Amino acid sequence: MKKIEEQLESIEEVLSLVIRKNASIENLIQTAADSQNKVLSEALIEIKRDLKQNPSSQYFESYFSEVKQAIANIPKTTEVRNHHHFDLRSKGFIMSAITLLITTAISIAVAFSSDRESRRLAGNDVKYRMIRQINPALVAWADSTYHNNPDSALAETKRREDFELVLKDAEANFNKKQEEAENARKLLKSLKKE
Repeated sequence: MKKIEEQLESIEEVLSLVIRKNASIENLIQTAADSQNKVLSEALIEIKRDLKQNPSSQYFESYFSEVKQAIANIPKTTEVRNHHHFDLRSKGFIMSAITLLITTAISIAVAFSSDRESRRLAGNDVKYRMIRQINPALVAWADSTYHNNPDSALAETKRREDFELVLKDAEANFNKKQEEAENARKLLKSLKKE
């Protein structure tokens, strides 16, 4: 879980670094455009001054108009667009993210299951310790029986539990039949009185 969190943190750091780099690139582009505009405007002023000193040159006038038009076509701000999309190159990233999500979900499920089992075992431990305090001989017998042959202890426990269930079912049926007989006796008495 910590490894996944560390990986996510490192991805976040890389993304923030990329964003900062992108912002610095935008600033550099803006600075370059501004400096280029400044250099061109200074060159234009210098050319104007030269033309005023030498007005007979037709070539410089056409050159001056071309430079003026080129300067007018230079945008004041440069727009940088970031287009984020998923393509075949980002397939690995998507698969990694899905794998991390599935792994996280499975880890959480295992953690909850382990916690529930741990609580159940802690409850059984308390019960066992209580029985040990009340009847140490019985606990000693259970421990020795289990350690001598765990499979046979399990089979014997299962057999006794099944017998107990059968006994409880028989007792419930007996009580039900006894209640039915009592109801039948009451019905018979009421019918004889009529």
